[in-house]
Amino acid sequence: MRKALSGILGLALASLGLAGCGTFSIPRIAVQGTSILIPVPDLFGAGFGRVLNESLTGGDTTPGDNNLSPVAGSPLEDFQRGELLFALRDGPSVGSNLRTYLPVRFITRVHFDEASGAALPAAGEAYLNLGTPVQSGQTVAIVDVPYNTPPNIYYVFMERWKRDPEAPSFFVKQAPVNIPAGYFGTLPWRAWADWTGGTSRPDWPLEIRVVASSYGSFFDATPRGFDKWNFNGNYSWRQYTEDLGYLVPHPKLRIWIGNPSTLEYPAAWEITLEYPAGKLEVTGASLGRRHRSGGFLSVSPTTGSPTGCSAPGSTRISLVDPERQTQWVDVVYRLRNFANCGRAVPGDFTAMAGSQKAYNVDGNSIVPIAYFDPEYSY
Repeated sequence: MRKALSGILGLALASLGLAGCGTFSIPRIAVQGTSILIPVPDLFGAGFGRVLNESLTGGDTTPGDNNLSPVAGSPLEDFQRGELLFALRDGPSVGSNLRTYLPVRFITRVHFDEASGAALPAAGEAYLNLGTPVQSGQTVAIVDVPYNTPPNIYYVFMERWKRDPEAPSFFVKQAPVNIPAGYFGTLPWRAWADWTGGTSRPDWPLEIRVVASSYGSFFDATPRGFDKWNFNGNYSWRQYTEDLGYLVPHPKLRIWIGNPSTLEYPAAWEITLEYPAGKLEVTGASLGRRHRSGGFLSVSPTTGSPTGCSAPGSTRISLVDPERQTQWVDVVYRLRNFANCGRAVPGDFTAMAGSQKAYNVDGNSIVPIAYFDPEYSY
């Protein structure tokens, strides 16, 4: 049943315009000592932390050997999803010489503004969305190209690392998230693989050309793109780089709410989630639809006490969407105490018995759907 449902959901994703091709850096040519933007490929599984990145040196080939104790409340930590490393290698093979790990400034997620033409095409215009569905947003990383990188063609391999739950002071390398069965089979998405043209190389890296800087000694040799300019810009009354750590989005529990057989969605829907309140906290929710202001979503106050790790809690999520455009609901949560309680896993969130409700546009009850997506949520 789960395999069949995953296949149907994969077809639903394809119908939303989720292309099979990878995403590439903007631009694919970099000047020594500058920073570039790299979109994270769809379905790879993003990590938004920077603790491990901050500990790496230019030629470090053993990032998992770093002994880094967790710091509660650190804006550099993503205990749930870990973090991404961008290995710059001399060749297109994962066994090629490692030049360096590109220092990561920050990783965040961007969304279309609903006022833009890309988000709201005029009536009759085709909606062109290649890559990440607009409902999910695009994960992007700002990375530095060290000034001492010799001009040449290089290859970027993306890696995902998480803290070991058995030994939280150490990081372990994670396998990327697999593409759901029925979408492109069960091939893993390793990096920026190009699925167009019939190829199926899951380890294809991102090719990038590094060119010489014409400014010479204007830059220093440290791998910190913003610092090289000695620029203390600010927005509003805060320093520009001060808030970057707080741009890390919280993890989201994705709940598909449509009928996978008919791809029909309810006009109203409700569920009460139960979870260990001492381990997790629900902070909000968002609509899985192109125009996020087209529906109404309500999140009730959390019940229960955050005592220990297993104390029970619950939150009610209610949706009203007369146009029936919401394919899923993303419930935003955060970890309360990773060091003692660990990260969220499938099974932490369950539906309270009898709490699921769904209605059609006429107000009649229909069978509620609530499929907790394990690929996206953890």
